[in-house]
Amino acid sequence: MILSGVVVSYLFGGLLGENSAGASRPDFYEYHWVAIQQFSQMSWSEAIRDYPSASNPLLYMIASLLPFNGNPKIYHVITFTAGLLTWLLLSWAYYRRYARHGIDLLWASFGASAILLSPSFRSSAFWGTTDYLPLLFCAVSSLILSRIQDFTCEKAPAIGVPTLIVLSVVAGCAFYVRQYYAFLPVFAAWIILTRTKTPPFSVLAVFAAAMMPEVFLFYLWKGFNPPTFQGYLHPAIINILIVGTNIGLLSTPLVFGCIRRSLDDVLPEWWGARSTIVAFAGLFVFIVALRATEWPGPGEGGGIIVKAGLRMGALGTPFILAVSYFGLVAAIVFSVHSATNALLASAFLAPILISVVIYQHYLEPSLIVALFLFADTPTAKIVFNKRVLTCNFVFSVLILVTGIVYYHFS
Repeated sequence: MILSGVVVSYLFGGLLGENSAGASRPDFYEYHWVAIQQFSQMSWSEAIRDYPSASNPLLYMIASLLPFNGNPKIYHVITFTAGLLTWLLLSWAYYRRYARHGIDLLWASFGASAILLSPSFRSSAFWGTTDYLPLLFCAVSSLILSRIQDFTCEKAPAIGVPTLIVLSVVAGCAFYVRQYYAFLPVFAAWIILTRTKTPPFSVLAVFAAAMMPEVFLFYLWKGFNPPTFQGYLHPAIINILIVGTNIGLLSTPLVFGCIRRSLDDVLPEWWGARSTIVAFAGLFVFIVALRATEWPGPGEGGGIIVKAGLRMGALGTPFILAVSYFGLVAAIVFSVHSATNALLASAFLAPILISVVIYQHYLEPSLIVALFLFADTPTAKIVFNKRVLTCNFVFSVLILVTGIVYYHFS
């Protein structure tokens, strides 16, 4: 009944033109639809040189082949359907990875249904922007890796070249839709190298070949973005703070879901009283060093935490910085758990940290999906349980309601 209700809400959101992420509708008409028409009306070799979007061009190439005859409503029906397919594939991917840990297909579908409640995913699928499609490629990559990702013996047998090629292409497709998904081919190659007996040269050669289109794009654009957006790519302290606030917010249901008796259930074994004192001292230094009297960024973007903090007056900036600090510490604690987690966190966050303005929809729901699908086995067993899935579901409902109330259907 709950799953049916989620699907019905997704259906009505699409029919009513829901824009709960706040940016997908205007972005579609200003950037994405113009780029789709450009790829449909001229040769790809011409269109790819410069187009009005900072994303990689795969979505526009695919869209230019679809039979929607220049009608955005037909295109929206196609992307709406693709969103449902992504949920089904993600459900299967969760089940394939966690069936041995007591998660049946119904609970896996329930856990995956959180993406259908995500303002980012819903708005992207409803309006046909880029943020929903890479999650489909994440799910397919996970399905290919599921047989070996949690292999408990020394190493799994070598995988065949056809499977290796398919994996590199699927993982690369996520990156060729959104640059933020560069972590997926990197992580997929890492899993093959560390979990199987596949010759390293074969793995590196195949994945390097899959990345050749990006080399061509970099050569053509003289950078990682189309020329129109060349000046929009640079690191800034504000990005680190906003990434921290989003991690702090989105990791909340995981923390609450893993707590049974006390915080000791979620803290690493090496964490003690000394670590707690150091953490609080670090928080104090973090707030003082960043001048807690005034938030150092504009009111645009950021996400719920930043918007809430800006409305709180004098306490707003300390609140934003405290949540950001918690998120950054959570990311560090996750990263030091294993080399796999460290690679996943660094490859996932690096492209996001050097963007100009970070929005919540860049991390939600991709952060949770990446964690559930690709964290190392001990971490995955801890965070993917029925309590966490329930907390994440309730949390997703609250985020969706907040998005709808804040942005309405405009």
